[in-house]
This record gives sequence, structure tokens and C-alpha cells, in this order.
Amino acid sequence: MKFGYCVPAFAMPGANLFRTPNVADIRDVDVVGNARRAEELGFDSIWVCDHLMLGRDRAVLEGWTTLAMIAGATRRARLGLIHQANLFREPAIAAKMMATLDRLSGGRFIHFFEAGMAKPEQFAYGLDWDDDHGKRVERLEEAIGLIRALYDADGLIDFAGPHYRLHQAGLSPKPLQKQVPLWLGEAFPWVIELTARLADGWNSTPVTLDELRRRLALLDAALARQGRQRSALEISFETQILVAPDLPALRDKLAALVERGREAGEEPKPEVADFVAGRTDGLPDWMTGPWIVGTAETALARIGELRAAGVDHLMLWFMDAPEADGMTYFMTEVAPRAK
Repeated sequence: MKFGYCVPAFAMPGANLFRTPNVADIRDVDVVGNARRAEELGFDSIWVCDHLMLGRDRAVLEGWTTLAMIAGATRRARLGLIHQANLFREPAIAAKMMATLDRLSGGRFIHFFEAGMAKPEQFAYGLDWDDDHGKRVERLEEAIGLIRALYDADGLIDFAGPHYRLHQAGLSPKPLQKQVPLWLGEAFPWVIELTARLADGWNSTPVTLDELRRRLALLDAALARQGRQRSALEISFETQILVAPDLPALRDKLAALVERGREAGEEPKPEVADFVAGRTDGLPDWMTGPWIVGTAETALARIGELRAAGVDHLMLWFMDAPEADGMTYFMTEVAPRAK
């Protein structure tokens, strides 16, 4: 099992604690320092979200710039953008950026690509958009073909597709990796089929164990149609996490998150308020089902279930970020026993 650290590059609080870095202003976060600390603790990969507006005050750091800074501050961990949006950048320019980052980082880049899911951001920034998700996936596949053509070509190439064109374009220097890993994600039918044909990895966002098994069954069927097996792919599960040594410490961490939400005008759901107040020791299913929340033993049991389902790589959003005690506790008390 590999462990990935998702960098707190935006501030929440979010609705009902979802993706909640416990900070009110992203300008107060040492983002690069957090990533450097994650590598020191032994995380296998470091991830930055790819958004233009996100979180409190819609304030989020631009993904590529942030990832480049992190690449220069680290030496070992793999690097990637979570759900790198095809429609944010022309794929030929993205190919040049990825090749450069891969070479300068020592061959550490993972290309986690997506068709584009952020319609409001696209419109706000005057970027192209198509409401038909299937058409966006077709465009994604064309972008993958263009990028691979640039990587593979020894000289200048032409490329002509429905959406993208190149005329005597060359990409040099090439990525350091002979094949930059391509990951896709989510259980949309078109994406599952594209994953089975072309990808080296597949990611699921937070879902229950039953839903994850359903998604993997769809992936298995699509792979079988292509004569491939799931063992050919790296399977990642992206989720948020809150771990503490015992129940009182967990309660204190959740209380801090609830207080941050109240500062933003959001009241916790009654079941969360009851846990924080000590009226119950149980957390609601909507938290424990898709997330990892609890003590070390709770986290180990959950990771064991995910491993048994076929997950190879956990991409973790620490709810108490940017504080480092949660991720430190996880990497010292949980990860060594879960490896």
C-alpha cells in the first residue's frame, strides 16, 4: 500500500466538513513546507488540486505553479495534479509542461488526467466548455493521443483532430520517464472504457466500500473486453482522513473543525454536534463510510478493507491540515503497520 499526501492549497471550511483543511485563509498556510514535511514523513506521493476557484473566498493556489515549487523542494516522492483538467490548458502546452517537470524532478511525475468537471470555473475564466460529458471524454482521448504523439516523435510532427491541431511541432527534451504513468478516475462509463484501453492507473473519490467494489467490477469488465487485467493498473482511493490516538483527542480535533465552520456561518449536523459534545461516541455513517475517521485501530481496519478490495494507493486529505500532528501520527503509528 502506497500513501499519498494531498496538499492543502485552498481554505475551507466546506459543507459538512467535506475536504476541510482547518484554516480560514490559504495565505496563512506554508504549502511548500507542508509538502516537504510530507516527504520527510515518508509519503510516497504528493498531490495538488487543479482548480481556479475553490474553497473559502474561492481562493486556491494554481496547481501547476504550486506543483513546480514542490518539485523543487522535494527529492523522492512522486508528484501529480489531482484530476488535471484537460480543458484548463491546451494539451500541447500541457505536454511541454509535464515533460519539463518530469525531467527536472528526476522522473517523478504522474499524469492524472480528467475531461473537465468544473463548469463554473471554466465560464468564469472564459475557457471552452461542452455540457456533453461524453464529448468531453472524446476530447480527453484526443488530448492523450496528441500528448503521446509528441512524447514519441523523434522530430517535428503534424496532428489533425476534431479539436486539436499541430503543425510541425516538436517536444524536446522528452520526459525523463520512458512512459509517464497515465491515471484516469471515477466511474463514468466513458471514462471506465477509456481507462481500460489506455490508462496505467485508476482513482476513485470517497465512496463506501460497497460502491467502490461496484466501481471496480465495472472496471474489471471493461478491462476484460480489452484483454487486460486489473493487475496492469495502479488502483488509488482518494479520501479524507482524521486520525487521533484516542476518542477524546479525536473529539477535540472535530471540535476545532466545527468551530472553524461556525466562524463561516455553518452549523454542524446534529450527529456531529452530539459527538463533539460527548453525548455519543459513535460517528455517523456518512463520515465513516467513505472516509477514514477514528483512532489508529479504526484507520488500520479501514485500510485493510480497502486493500482487500484492490486498492494499491491511498490519496489522503488530512482534515486537520495544515497542522502536521495528524499526518505525523498517521505516518508513525498507522502507515508502518498498514504497509
